[in-house]
Amino acid sequence: MSVLPGNPTSLADRSASYVSSASLIQQAADDLRAIAYESTARSMDGIRDLSAEVASDLDRAHERYSGTARALQEYAVALKAAHDRADDAEIAEARARAGAATAEYELRASERRLHLLGEADAPAGNIRSAQEEVDAARARTARMDAAAQAARAEIEAARQDMERAAQIAIDRIDSAIDGTNEGFWDQVRNVIDDVGDVLGDIGRWVGDFLADVYAELQRIMSTVVALLGVAVILVLVYALLAAVPFIGPAIAALVTAALAAFLLASVLSDVRAPTPVVHRRDLTDRESADNPGQPSDLAGVLADAGFVDTLGRTYDADGEVTAVEATVIGVTRVVDADGVVRWRVALPSTQEWLSRLGGDQGGVHDLDSNLALVLTPALRSQYERAVIAAMQQAGVGPNDPVMLVGFSQGGIMAGTLAAYNTDYNWSAVVAAGAPIDHMPIPPRTQVVSVQHDGDPVPRLDSVVTLGLDGQAWQQPHWTTIQTASPRADEGLHGIHSADAYDQTLQHRIDTVPAGTTQDLDAYFVGDDNAYGYEQRYYGWSE
Repeated sequence: MSVLPGNPTSLADRSASYVSSASLIQQAADDLRAIAYESTARSMDGIRDLSAEVASDLDRAHERYSGTARALQEYAVALKAAHDRADDAEIAEARARAGAATAEYELRASERRLHLLGEADAPAGNIRSAQEEVDAARARTARMDAAAQAARAEIEAARQDMERAAQIAIDRIDSAIDGTNEGFWDQVRNVIDDVGDVLGDIGRWVGDFLADVYAELQRIMSTVVALLGVAVILVLVYALLAAVPFIGPAIAALVTAALAAFLLASVLSDVRAPTPVVHRRDLTDRESADNPGQPSDLAGVLADAGFVDTLGRTYDADGEVTAVEATVIGVTRVVDADGVVRWRVALPSTQEWLSRLGGDQGGVHDLDSNLALVLTPALRSQYERAVIAAMQQAGVGPNDPVMLVGFSQGGIMAGTLAAYNTDYNWSAVVAAGAPIDHMPIPPRTQVVSVQHDGDPVPRLDSVVTLGLDGQAWQQPHWTTIQTASPRADEGLHGIHSADAYDQTLQHRIDTVPAGTTQDLDAYFVGDDNAYGYEQRYYGWSE
């Protein structure tokens, strides 16, 4: 699909049909003139007059068709040239972006080497050589960025060529039509066409509006069901506590009320908070050293989810984690050789559990956000709003195919976006250890859900749906891998583990239908048609 709108081949076919129509109209006019002028009998006078009048009308129609046909033929040629120019520039831009990413990596590596040599008081020759490598890498980065900008300018120039050619064609068609105005009935047909266009626009608007309303209704219904589930659980908690002799109804009521207040305060503190300020974030040296690199196919995608779980942390002198100061997601842009752009968005899991007691540390992937996602999908959490803002900054287009990847809370976030958000083209969800089975993810989204035996987290949707939903799906668009954890001997910690889920998907990738695997492998650099990629990280704090 070209970066520019329009279909030159279809337009050329259409203009050829106009040429054919013009030829047939001319032939009909000539035949009618033969009737008008070759017959001399008085009995043919009426037919002769009518034939001459119709032939004159056909002449005007022929001028209109032939003028339109010539204008469309010339525009089809110009449109094809503009498409070719823009498509070549799009490929050049993708190559330049890929080259820029490589050059940027080389620049950072050479700068790091120069820094280490300086700290080690290395010989001047070695430092000079390292500085030259830095300068060369910086120059390559600048060249690649300049090439990408030039390619983007070339696309814009092609777009302007297309628009100029379109305007010329429009002017010529207008001239052909204005010069052969057929009067009242033409105006009537034009009005009918305009009304049809308006009705079509209204129909599309109504369709989009109803789709948004339906999505919101799904959010509201899911929220109502989840809250009813919580209410039932609270009633059960009260009943169980009240039945204990040394607790009694009064203390049971206080405990239940305190638990309800805790849940309410957690949800409200998240959904009422302003959308965090999102910014592009460079990895620290420590984070870069832990980066597993780009997964080559679907089997390795959960490494993305495990890695973003480790970002945004602070450490003490002994290397122990002291706080989670930021939420960080990974956004990967993969371009194939045809210029098609696909995106992967890696979402982190819960990293802060005691924000209600010890104060928020900064990351929004905390218990508050978890409760908001599970209990009140109708109320957009900080997490969801920030992810959308990050994708906007990254340049994800509303129609670009997007794969969402997440473990635990990251999987919940992925499922929530695909089920309830219509801002983007959610083409795929890969979730591990996440309760997404009850979510109304549409069939257009391919889902791969990995669940370990004995993991209570994926079973939570049975709780929030009062046991009415939450069964594992096996559908044409939805594959559930249900199996034992390779680290089950470590207990719950080994069962509900991003690393264990990563191993499971790699070992059980053959259980995913071949068609699904083939489609989703296109989101990775290992695909045969992949041309290049760009990896970025975006972060935010409360």
